[in-house]
Amino acid sequence: MRPILLKGHDGPLTCVKYNKDGDLLFTCCRRGKICLWYSDDGERIGTYKHQGAVMYLDVNFACDRLASASMDQTARIWDVETGKVLREWKLEAGARCVSLALGDKRIAVLTDPFQDNPSQISIFDTASNSDEPLQKINMDFGVPRTNRALWGPLNERIITCTDGGGLLSWDVEKGECIDERADHEGGIGDFSFALDQMTLITASQDMSATLYDTMTLEPIKTYKSDRPINSAGISPLMDHIVMGGGQSADKVTTTAGRSGKFQSLFYHKIYETEIGNVKGHFGPVNSLMFNPDGRSFTSGGEDGYVRIHHFDPEYFSLE
Repeated sequence: MRPILLKGHDGPLTCVKYNKDGDLLFTCCRRGKICLWYSDDGERIGTYKHQGAVMYLDVNFACDRLASASMDQTARIWDVETGKVLREWKLEAGARCVSLALGDKRIAVLTDPFQDNPSQISIFDTASNSDEPLQKINMDFGVPRTNRALWGPLNERIITCTDGGGLLSWDVEKGECIDERADHEGGIGDFSFALDQMTLITASQDMSATLYDTMTLEPIKTYKSDRPINSAGISPLMDHIVMGGGQSADKVTTTAGRSGKFQSLFYHKIYETEIGNVKGHFGPVNSLMFNPDGRSFTSGGEDGYVRIHHFDPEYFSLE
């Protein structure tokens, strides 16, 4: 399996995201640049630019709108084809995550704690010209930073994860927390949904990833490794999980690439056993995603490289 190496970023990758069809790939980094690529051959089509580190991306179902969250204290919606900024919201703190609701009528923006303000989810109307949010959901004071806030099925709830290892489900109408789990001993830096949104997988610094039921937040399976996990994904085609991470970036300079444990690990979704790994990055893997067709996956690393891996035919005969 030969990867396609994409070098369009001059800083650590923060997010890789396929569109719903899987033919386009969006990537962003801490230097404020967003790149758009063909996922098939890795040809770059375009770039979009923020003034600060871009932390997260979301693309709508029709793939004509791209949402971005940046540490320059803005969240933006871009026209994918022309690269124009269609909407920009100025925030009181750096934006950590952004999520478009199904139907594109609302957008949830998560901001970092700042001075006396805790992490906050602001929900904006994408159609109106008002810069005021429809609703604000404040996290509790004194709790660790919230890292992700993503819309759940049917826009009824927003799921969040925190640096304290918490996974929370919020009722959007009432703005209240309805479910809370604390199964991880380390912080959860990222989580992602399966293609049908019925399950989600968390990636934690306690060296494990956990599969949850989206509606009840009941843990289903746990996948243990020997390194902090930064990102994980669920295959839409096979009973497989991919997860990646590695020794934190500040300790990397003292170790060789092999001992830093920067491979992408594959686990069997049901049996929780490791079935293989893919090496290549020489820094921690910060973001991973399966192509929605299940025939390839992409990883983005601290080393500034994006690697697209198209699976060999032998992969699909794995049990």
